[in-house]
Amino acid sequence: MKRITFLLPLINIIGAVFTFLYFSLILKSGVLHENIPAYYSPLFFVIGTAVLVLGFNVSSRKTVKTLFKVAYGHIQIHSLEESEVYHLQREALRFPMVVSVITFMVWILAGFIFGLLQPLMASKIFSIETPNLIYCLRQFFGISLLGGGVTTLILYFVLENAWRKFIPKFFPEGYLSRVKHVFKLSVQKRFIIVFLGITLIPLPVLSIAIYSKIMALHIADAITRAQIMSSLVRELVFIVTDSLAICLILAYFLSKSISEPLLQIKDAIKKVEKNNLDARVEIVSNDELGDVAEGFNLMIKSMRESQNIKESFGKFFSQEIMDEIIAGKTSLDGEMKRATLLFSDLRNFTPLVEQNHPKHVVTIMNQYFNEMTLAIKANNGIVLQYVGDEIQAAFGAPIGIDDHPDMAVKAALEMRKRLGALNMRLEQQGFKALSHGIGIHSGAVLAGNIGSEDRMSYALVGDTVNSASRIEGLTKQYDSDIIISQTTFNLLSESYDTVQLESVRVKGKEDEIIIYKVL
Repeated sequence: MKRITFLLPLINIIGAVFTFLYFSLILKSGVLHENIPAYYSPLFFVIGTAVLVLGFNVSSRKTVKTLFKVAYGHIQIHSLEESEVYHLQREALRFPMVVSVITFMVWILAGFIFGLLQPLMASKIFSIETPNLIYCLRQFFGISLLGGGVTTLILYFVLENAWRKFIPKFFPEGYLSRVKHVFKLSVQKRFIIVFLGITLIPLPVLSIAIYSKIMALHIADAITRAQIMSSLVRELVFIVTDSLAICLILAYFLSKSISEPLLQIKDAIKKVEKNNLDARVEIVSNDELGDVAEGFNLMIKSMRESQNIKESFGKFFSQEIMDEIIAGKTSLDGEMKRATLLFSDLRNFTPLVEQNHPKHVVTIMNQYFNEMTLAIKANNGIVLQYVGDEIQAAFGAPIGIDDHPDMAVKAALEMRKRLGALNMRLEQQGFKALSHGIGIHSGAVLAGNIGSEDRMSYALVGDTVNSASRIEGLTKQYDSDIIISQTTFNLLSESYDTVQLESVRVKGKEDEIIIYKVL
């Protein structure tokens, strides 16, 4: 911020010095200056410049006071009222242009003071001939257009470039495009302004200089004509050289205002290529580059949210099912599905809790659930929920598959295998082996996202779900770890080692059902 407060007067003073040198050394008018003391012009320049700088500071202080407090960090934008935040954001985007406009108005005033008022005061004070109108107009346009126009252009691009680093303090979340009805200088307009600035601003001064010299040549003698031509050459060389230097300065800051945002976007893209979705581009302008940066950040945010969804789904769904859901190829709104339900329940869970430290119980439970979930996901199943020591899983929903009964039985067999491997590790750790019962039933279910506005989950409801839970409860009675219903058995496309058990009546059913034990 100190850099900005330093640049504002510095650029104007440099512009004023060059303008003063131009009119003092390049434009020498013997008629106006031969009877004026040498100290008059420098003294008038110092006093006039001081008054103008003071006026500029007074006129701009009210505009920048609160802005500088936010930029310095003395005021946090989040602590202000919403209306005040919006106002400050607008002022922050307008700041370089407002300061530039004020600067140009001051230079126009300077053109009036030094181009018109100073010669008139000199003629009155020192009793010399009143300067002609062409001379005064040349001074006025030279100061206001050549000096003021170029200085204002340089000031705008330098100030806008320095101010960009403070824009994020007014827009912590970005979204500069949300501020409406504010000055917006597009990339195309930047090029046009710079081009017109470095070509049109010197033209009036050059025209007046050449015209005045031509007029003077008509009434001059041979010696005076040589002096006039030499003066014209010096003036043209100064203007052309000055224009080239200005062109380089403007080209540098114009290219910098375009290249730096593009380089930031390029660096962010490289981070994304390395799977770093925390990459973010600071939005420092409200032009096309700012829109691109804002769009890039929104894209990364969307990718990050999608990644979070994938990671969350990945805990319950297989990769294939997860891809189908994210791609929108299946509906979670609610539909009737043919599916197979699998219920798994740990046996003797209460003694396990009573005989072990809570931390050990949690560790054992997490290991068990992890192994069982892997078996379910490996066979295109999804874990609907964990309820205490129970697992509820589904096959054939939300993505329909024809062999969902086979997938459920295969998952149960793999769960048996994984439980055996887990028990070996638990026994090595000094814990007792676990056992569970699995019940499987197939039928029609209502599937969809069910819950409140605050929390929803994908769930299956219906008689099939209840029957699967009741069949799981029969595993203790028949001392079997896997029992399937006759409905599931009849739908199997592959053969498995099974033993038909006696017909039973389960809770909620009037008719007996036939069940099978999977060996």
